[in-house]
Amino acid sequence: MRLNITVPPRQPVFVYSIASINVILWILLEVSGNSTNPSSLRKFGAIDSYLIWSGEYWRLVSAIFLHVGASHLAINSISLVIMGGLAERLYGHWNFISIFLVTGIIGSTASYMNIENGVVGAGASGAIFGCLGSLVSFFYIRKKILGKSGKQTLNGLIILALVNLAFGFVIPAVDNWAHIGGFIAGISSGYFLAYRPRTVQPSHRLQIPNIGQNTRLPLLIFFAVSITISLLAIGNSTYEPAKVFPVF
Repeated sequence: MRLNITVPPRQPVFVYSIASINVILWILLEVSGNSTNPSSLRKFGAIDSYLIWSGEYWRLVSAIFLHVGASHLAINSISLVIMGGLAERLYGHWNFISIFLVTGIIGSTASYMNIENGVVGAGASGAIFGCLGSLVSFFYIRKKILGKSGKQTLNGLIILALVNLAFGFVIPAVDNWAHIGGFIAGISSGYFLAYRPRTVQPSHRLQIPNIGQNTRLPLLIFFAVSITISLLAIGNSTYEPAKVFPVF
């Protein structure tokens, strides 16, 4: 039996575009004040619990493209090119950008639900963990078709996720809630988009279906919006504005 596991060649154009936007915004942050300055980050759209509670929900999106310092930008850019690049090649351009934004927004919402007053949050790491989660789903669904190499890749991705999440609990400055929210959303989104019943062709060749064009995408976006609204409602209802102190 012959396995056809060739993935159609796709250049990760959205990954490079997102990385470029991140660099440009970081430069603008540095020029305007400093990318480590909380006030500058707030002006550019970082997560702030009070401002989001006040109605500035667009920060859930804008914070994904902001980074605190050069090292934060460099680490996330490298991770994005590796994880996001593979996800875009496997899932296709539009599925990838949907995964990136859906997991990034849900990661930001998880951060908002847990971030303290006066603390700002920023970074693409929630969306990057979302890409990692989508890869876990992709290789889990195809572990039998891909054989030993597929199982090894799956195990490596799971170990990588667990190690990074463990570090997130140890290092105080890491927004691990965004990582957890993005990773869970990535697993769910990836499984939803990648799953297809395995079919055997007359030639007895097992094929990995092309998921570049996926009719499930609108439904995924609908569910993602519903989940985000639900999480925001929980965050808004549990938020205590009386504890806000002046930080501006």
